[in-house]
Amino acid sequence: MRKRAAALATLAALALGAPGPAFAQPGGAAPTLVAGAGRAAFSGDGGPATEAALNKPTAAVVGADGTLYVADMVNRRVRAIGRDGVIRTVAGNGTSTVPKLPLTPGATGIGIGLGSPNAIALAGDGTLFIADSTVSRVYALAPDGAVTVRADPGVLGGPINTINGLAVTGDGVLCLTDRENNRIVELPPGAGSRPVSTPVGLPVGLAADASGDVWIVSASSMLSRLHGGRVATIVESAGAGWRADEARPNASPFGAIAVSAGADGVYLVDNARRAVRRLHADGTVSTVADLPADPFGARDPLAVAAGAAPAGPLYLVDTVGSRIFSTPVTASGPAGDEEAAGPMWRWAAGGALAIVLVALLIWIVRRRRA
Repeated sequence: MRKRAAALATLAALALGAPGPAFAQPGGAAPTLVAGAGRAAFSGDGGPATEAALNKPTAAVVGADGTLYVADMVNRRVRAIGRDGVIRTVAGNGTSTVPKLPLTPGATGIGIGLGSPNAIALAGDGTLFIADSTVSRVYALAPDGAVTVRADPGVLGGPINTINGLAVTGDGVLCLTDRENNRIVELPPGAGSRPVSTPVGLPVGLAADASGDVWIVSASSMLSRLHGGRVATIVESAGAGWRADEARPNASPFGAIAVSAGADGVYLVDNARRAVRRLHADGTVSTVADLPADPFGARDPLAVAAGAAPAGPLYLVDTVGSRIFSTPVTASGPAGDEEAAGPMWRWAAGGALAIVLVALLIWIVRRRRA
């Protein structure tokens, strides 16, 4: 009987120390190459995207049908990768000769020149917005390939040196970064609408979530949120979560270099932690993917694109390597910290097993005495 008791006690101790389920732990899955042949060039239209060459891609967005659009900046094109893995050009003819305004009636995306297409965004109706910083212009590319001008210096109140972030809210407001003038510009839908400017220090990236909030990454790696016309810095809350501070402190614990909004939260590339992290609506934070040195290097500039479907995949734009990778979302739902998820499962499962074992031990002892 003593041997049985000792064995049961050992099992209980092991149960308390058992690791949690694998899905409660972050990352481990290697990123999958989606596009880019590993050299900075242009090639591959009409073939597999993994064999096509890109040249310093800077941004990506995911359509409702799963199509991935990429700002292939130095190639002066915007390219699309279908669910079948085939890549094609949807805007830009490869030249830097930008069209004069007004555009020729019937102009198409593939028929115009793009000087520096370094930011893109998708509207709910499938319109793809393309920023060309060389002429301070934003084009609207319709699903049928027709192209029009959505914004130019006349609309924006003057030239903008670098439009390196675009986002579209659910009600059709087009937002863009104006880094040199330290502002976010909002363009409501409709002809003749007046732009709204909001001061933000050195904005370099944008994302709009389902509630209409606009998330902003600054050159200093600060993460902010524009909500109801007011900007707040995203700071750490108790329990390693997040909160919005309208006092706008000049420091943020999230080393954000890129941001994207998905169906299940806001995703950011945290360059300090070399990870992709998700901000949940309940104020918690989880790490959903690590950024291994192979293939991403130590501090390569990256952009992130979240799809419309919950739980990923995420797309990571490796600008230096001229490649696009996908990575699964491995954290399961909101968690104050993924590192705490393991112990929580461990103690819950181990504790339940220990109770069962102790009850069994008591039953054996009583039976022996009877």
